Amino acid sequence: VVVTPRCWLWDGSRQRNGYGYIEAGGRLVKAHRAAYEVMRGPIPDGMCVLHKCDNPPCVNPWHMFLGTNDDNVADMVRKGRSVWQTRAAR
Repeated sequence: VVVTPRCWLWDGSRQRNGYGYIEAGGRLVKAHRAAYEVMRGPIPDGMCVLHKCDNPPCVNPWHMFLGTNDDNVADMVRKGRSVWQTRAAR
């Protein structure tokens, strides 16, 4: 992790969308979810871990909050990151 004044950036493997991942227990786990669980506790079943900073490689658990999938979609639309919004802007 590279700590910057704003975010803690995952310096390991990343997916194409920028989210980091690690292998844990024989499965791939998103790095921001792992960081959240280590620092803030378990993630309830069915909950998403959303970024306040909107920075996919960030693993600073204080930049994250829990929400439902609907919350995640609404957050994405509010921030202008939906596939439909980015395609329309082209």
